[in-house]
Amino acid sequence: MNDTPLLPAIRWLARENARFITQLRALSDADWTKPTFCPGWSAALLVGHMTGGAISYAERIRAARRGEVILSLGAGTPEEFQAARNEITRKSVAMSPAERIDWIERSQDDLQTEIERLEPGDLDRDLWHRRGNTKARTFPAQRLYEVALHGWDLENDPDAPLKTDSLGALVDILESRIPLYFNRSGATGPAGVFRFETRRPEAAWEMAISGGEASAREGLSDAPDAIIAASGSDMVLLCAGRADRARIIADASLRIEGDAQKAAALMDVLFQPF
Repeated sequence: MNDTPLLPAIRWLARENARFITQLRALSDADWTKPTFCPGWSAALLVGHMTGGAISYAERIRAARRGEVILSLGAGTPEEFQAARNEITRKSVAMSPAERIDWIERSQDDLQTEIERLEPGDLDRDLWHRRGNTKARTFPAQRLYEVALHGWDLENDPDAPLKTDSLGALVDILESRIPLYFNRSGATGPAGVFRFETRRPEAAWEMAISGGEASAREGLSDAPDAIIAASGSDMVLLCAGRADRARIIADASLRIEGDAQKAAALMDVLFQPF
């Protein structure tokens, strides 16, 4: 496994994949039709969506290693890509639970194999993404987030914390994920230096926004414009649009220091569903 320091998500993704499959195998027949935290999605629809994601990610990574950028799934346009994803979901939903689980497990294993084949020289190869092309290095972390969060979505308990051994990795990834998410949002501000802090696990990092562009900062400054602090679980859920910011502020689980107006403006950008 090419688990370089640049791709710490690789080993955690393998574990999260296995945990997710175990979670699916514990579902009853009735559980597959129950609503999840994702509006309008049953468990069967959610798993179909994730199956399509695994298949398309694997195809794009294989192409990237050849130096090619493709939409995947035989698509030539974003509309064709979405139609192909929808068809995978339809087929998955039509399967029996056992068949559905086997398909996503095979798809996850194939994606994991492709990720583990990435070499250091592959990390900055371009891959197509519906929000704008990205680099191969971002896909393992992206998939880790999807598996962990959709596992949480299945439980459909908004007050529950994110319980996974990969929580530390998910928090670590936020340092690079948050600037990327901001830059894809189209937002231009607020400008300044912002520190994020978590407890359980303990972590702290900063991001600077200047000229409408966000970037991770090395080290910690003496006087950031604002500090946004929460538990590791709350921070991950907030940054994925899963947690209720007002409730977390009300029960003092989310702490804001410094320029509250700038902090609120930044949270309006970052704390959105993905």
